Amino acid sequence: MRFPVRLLLLAPGPLRYPFVREGLSFYSERLKPFLHFETLFPKVKAGSTPESRLREEARMFKKYLPEGGYLLALDERGRSFRTPELASWFEGLLSRARRITVVCGGPEGLAPEILEAADSRLSLSPLTLNHELALLVFCETLYRVLTLLSGHPYHRD
Repeated sequence: MRFPVRLLLLAPGPLRYPFVREGLSFYSERLKPFLHFETLFPKVKAGSTPESRLREEARMFKKYLPEGGYLLALDERGRSFRTPELASWFEGLLSRARRITVVCGGPEGLAPEILEAADSRLSLSPLTLNHELALLVFCETLYRVLTLLSGHPYHRD
């Protein structure tokens, strides 16, 4: 089942870990049959303080957020789901949104203005995850959800 959706995964770059780049490449290929999946990791100027880094990331994110699209923020304080519940929620989102941007903050999380602009907030875990690892967890979760919606046997209860 292919959904007529463009999904952009946006996070500060550059990515530092080769295993993350390799994993994202792996899931990018696996997601192709289901939707148009893109990643964007623009370089962010390092701030001298956590607050200045958050401001710089927010400024950068705003440049890449498409108007009229759905904004999903990855946030440890966001809504959490079990896999079948997330699949159901995501199916509803795919039926009403044609452009989805998933934003993941850097080490400081996401700036308040990005969180406030988000249509939804998703927690991948009650644990705090390194943002690069969170990208991999999100991609595997997205793949799992899409295969579940398509009747593919990847997900097992």
